[in-house]
Amino acid sequence: MTDEIDLVARERPDVAPYSLAAKAAVRRRLTDPAKRPVRPRPRPYLFLAGGTALLAAAGVTAVITSPAEPEPRPVAVSAGVVSLPKVSNMSAEEVLGKAARAVTDLSLRDDQFVKVSSQTMYEADVVGEDKKQSRYRYRTKRTIWLSADGTRDGALKVEHLEPRAYPGWPIPPEAYQQKGTEWMRLPACNSVRYTAYTNLKKLPTDPEEMRAYLYGRPRGDNPPDTGAWTAVGDLLRETYVPAPQRKALFNAAATIPGVTVDESVEDAAGRTGIGVGRVSGGVRQEIIFDPSSYELLGERGIVVDEKEAKAPVGSLVASTAQLEVTADDTAPKVDDPAAGCD
Repeated sequence: MTDEIDLVARERPDVAPYSLAAKAAVRRRLTDPAKRPVRPRPRPYLFLAGGTALLAAAGVTAVITSPAEPEPRPVAVSAGVVSLPKVSNMSAEEVLGKAARAVTDLSLRDDQFVKVSSQTMYEADVVGEDKKQSRYRYRTKRTIWLSADGTRDGALKVEHLEPRAYPGWPIPPEAYQQKGTEWMRLPACNSVRYTAYTNLKKLPTDPEEMRAYLYGRPRGDNPPDTGAWTAVGDLLRETYVPAPQRKALFNAAATIPGVTVDESVEDAAGRTGIGVGRVSGGVRQEIIFDPSSYELLGERGIVVDEKEAKAPVGSLVASTAQLEVTADDTAPKVDDPAAGCD
């Protein structure tokens, strides 16, 4: 979610570009105190954004939050297997046309921080001492503070939860090495400012213009459609995107080749939203939108190709929920010598 992974470009594993599994593999390594690397220069276009309704003015903060549960509640029936998505042939606009449209756009001051609480479950790949590959599902609770205008250091708190088995695989001993709580300082680098709230509110509000923006962002070695799809998620996690931009982003995402819409998808907290998804690495990766406000509820990954994903078809391999977004006047000060912009 903004994501210590996206602060560490050179730590990206050699897997499908920026998939949920890739992010999880790096996240494991970054939060291992015994093996924690020095952070190299972050890539500006990888910082992430998105959020739930928030209001901050003249020192008064009103918050609209989503119902939180203490533990992720996947939609699995048994053994981490769910029914495959019932994909709709309707356009994004047609799907949302059936939902309520009332939403109040909110704002925050430049000198404040966006504070986001979330819960995550991702696939993690490990190679044990016997050189054999193992997989499990890595779980955390996260709280992040990001400067609204990108000029102040932020902070990230990661609480490690009990791992879960990757469907069809035993939990390896390495999965239990991640314990306790980890704090990280998020330095105010140029990459932070690139997608700070003050810049996000300047994004296009027209779907066609937003689509052009998605395709125009730096994408590395990714094909254009993959790069545009990656950008959608990068603009929706762990910060606040105003309502007009969220609407444009939703409708633009649904026009990317390979993207389909599922009208009823559950996030890790059991909330139902509209899933916009695309298949990568044998997994349908879905971004779940609130049907009335276009806000990010969470994401999930469901196996659609057993051979490629190395798990039974229908397995839930990733599930997240963005639970609460508020304004904070300050961020925790973290003593973190490894954090830096160079």
